[in-house]
Amino acid sequence: MTTRFQLNAGNLEAIVEPAFGGRITAFRHSGVDLFTPIPDGDHDPANAGAGGCFPLVPWSNRVRDGRMVAAGQVLALDKTERGAGNAIHGHGRRRAWSVTADGGPTSVRMNYEHPAGDEGWPFAYGADQIVSLSDEALSITLAVQNRSKDEMPVGLGLHPYLPRTPEMGLWFAAATQWPPVDGKFPAGPQSIPAELDFSEPQPLITGLDQGFGDWGGDAHAIWPERGLALAIHGGAALSHFIVFTPADQDFLCLEPVTHCIDASNLAFQGVADTGDRTLAPDERLAVTVRFKVEVF
Repeated sequence: MTTRFQLNAGNLEAIVEPAFGGRITAFRHSGVDLFTPIPDGDHDPANAGAGGCFPLVPWSNRVRDGRMVAAGQVLALDKTERGAGNAIHGHGRRRAWSVTADGGPTSVRMNYEHPAGDEGWPFAYGADQIVSLSDEALSITLAVQNRSKDEMPVGLGLHPYLPRTPEMGLWFAAATQWPPVDGKFPAGPQSIPAELDFSEPQPLITGLDQGFGDWGGDAHAIWPERGLALAIHGGAALSHFIVFTPADQDFLCLEPVTHCIDASNLAFQGVADTGDRTLAPDERLAVTVRFKVEVF
């Protein structure tokens, strides 16, 4: 049976299930869902559905063919994207995390340790996540520490699912787009066309599955018919923003991340501004994202 932590503060409620991939399975304001909820029940992190919010560690999004060029070596990663031959979204979402601190009704801290060699990843690392709730916002701090003797490629991010409504709008600023030019993979940054310029609020566009670079660190999902918006605030390390708006689903994903899709391979090819980076032995990287509720 999955252990569930129900957090409450003011009009906000969040449900956190550490053993289910460190995932937040619900986030609500006065009973209205801000994350697409996952129904209660026994949950298997290896077979998770679409919903809630899960951690992206130690990389985000897709690695083409499960092959990553990093730190002078070629890594052959397990191909974990269903129906495709790519590695996707790192390891954390498919692992049971252990609770390390229970902050009562407003926070929970969790951790998991990744052994070297698992799923073709030759580096050992530790990941920890703090989920906390205030009267105004849900905050998530995600961190990873390299426990190997070699430099480790790294990326972090969060993958929230938000309910899509007919009148929904989107608002965020970025300097570049990273559109897919080969299947679901970008080739590098491009200028943002007028139809994808969300620097002012505009109606949601469906059918997007791509990144934006030099993200300003703020985004707003707006539900006019609900009188609600969700502001997403990320720190400077989260320089990329992935927007996934499938036309045939009732959700969308707005993902603050540290690097573009397939960053290590693009950086190896000489593409700039991918966000690709490594951690020295014992070095730690942490990011924080705040999901603030706005009522109008």
